[in-house]
Amino acid sequence: MSLWFAIVQGIVQGLTEFLPVSSSGHLVLVQTLFGEGAEINYMLFNVLLHFGTLLSVIVAFWKDIKELFVEFFGWVRDGFKINGHPYRRFIVMLLLTIVPMFAVLPVKSKLEEAFSSPLLVGLLLLLTATILFLSEKAPRKHKTETDATWLDALIVGIGQCFAVLPGLSRSGTTICTGLFRGFSRDFAVRFAFIMSLPVILGANILEIVDVVKDPVTAMAGVSVGCCIAGILAAMLSGLAAIRMVRFVSGRGNFRPFVVYCTLIGTITIVASLIKMV
Repeated sequence: MSLWFAIVQGIVQGLTEFLPVSSSGHLVLVQTLFGEGAEINYMLFNVLLHFGTLLSVIVAFWKDIKELFVEFFGWVRDGFKINGHPYRRFIVMLLLTIVPMFAVLPVKSKLEEAFSSPLLVGLLLLLTATILFLSEKAPRKHKTETDATWLDALIVGIGQCFAVLPGLSRSGTTICTGLFRGFSRDFAVRFAFIMSLPVILGANILEIVDVVKDPVTAMAGVSVGCCIAGILAAMLSGLAAIRMVRFVSGRGNFRPFVVYCTLIGTITIVASLIKMV
């Protein structure tokens, strides 16, 4: 693997992991464009790219994550009593979002493989655009960790399950589901990104299992320099993507991402149909 390709893969991973435009869908398109993609040939490198995006969430939301970490031990010490602490409610909400993923993570790779054709990716990108557009019609409410319900968290977690399909954005789906449940725009974004931590970590663990099974293939063709460059590119582009989403969400609409997903989805569908003919 060349250094430039490692950086490109890192940038694509970091941007599309957090922008509401579907990272898995873009990886399918990149793999189609370049032939055999990084996810197929470089398992270890793929794990490291996800590690880079994990770091970007930790850096961007360090204040919240630190409070969650501190309150977790207080929550355990008090016998799992919330006692009016907002961040303890936040912890319970995060745990509830994980529950639906237990049914999906074991079959995640099979679902991605089944829906990885460019045509289906294009259709799901159009669905992502529709969800983002409809979120602008969501009622303007102001739920946060202090008053959001357990049902709200569970429904957002269910929304995240559908986002394992290539072309359906995880961040877009979870942010919009939160908005439909009455979350404030800031909390919808914070909650969506922080709840991605256990999911990204869980996906990494599953990929590490594949690496351990075939370490020679997983590590072949990737230098240490490429690994470092990929991690840094994924982390920095991930931070840029998070900042962009927070800015756009704060303005009250996701119109730029609606236009982008519609454009890319349409081009993908047309190109796929032409190829079939």
